[in-house]
Amino acid sequence: MRVAHFSLLLLALFSWLSHGEDLIPGVATFDPPAFLNGGTSGHASDDIFSGVGELRRYGGKDNDIRTELRDIIINVREVGFNIGSGKVVTYHKLDDKALRDWMQATVVGHRHVTNLTTVADAKVGNQPALYVSYQIAQLYWPKKPGALFPFEVYWVRFQTNRVLEIELSADTPEHLDTLRPCLTKFKITRKDG
Repeated sequence: MRVAHFSLLLLALFSWLSHGEDLIPGVATFDPPAFLNGGTSGHASDDIFSGVGELRRYGGKDNDIRTELRDIIINVREVGFNIGSGKVVTYHKLDDKALRDWMQATVVGHRHVTNLTTVADAKVGNQPALYVSYQIAQLYWPKKPGALFPFEVYWVRFQTNRVLEIELSADTPEHLDTLRPCLTKFKITRKDG
């Protein structure tokens, strides 16, 4: 009897430990690897009509502005909407091509983007995703002023007009390579509506 209770307790504890951090309850979790500090709660955008809300921000435990930088930023992004007169929001259902176009336009809108790729198919955790990469010059980076930092952005649609946006960034392509395996640590469930 005690063995059965102990086994159930261990099973419950193991399930809880392997669950990861809830990003969106019932929709998305992330089990960050040991080399990331984190899970600091995100903050809303300065522009309340941008359609972006930051959920979490993770940084490499060895991040040091003088030597290296690795970050993962996780957002929820509204897509397929416009804001009309009276600040009325209208949503439009986006097919796959329209979602790709929306992603490309969103990234092109960033300042100082260079070496932008076209949107491609990818996988995040257990779900299909869209992916784009680019670089941004960091004019004041102490290690090497003007260094081109690589960025990768992944979108996973989990509702008709919402995507989980995962942004990987680092100071070098080699450091970015260490972040890509983190994409397998996401568990995402699509919720229609």
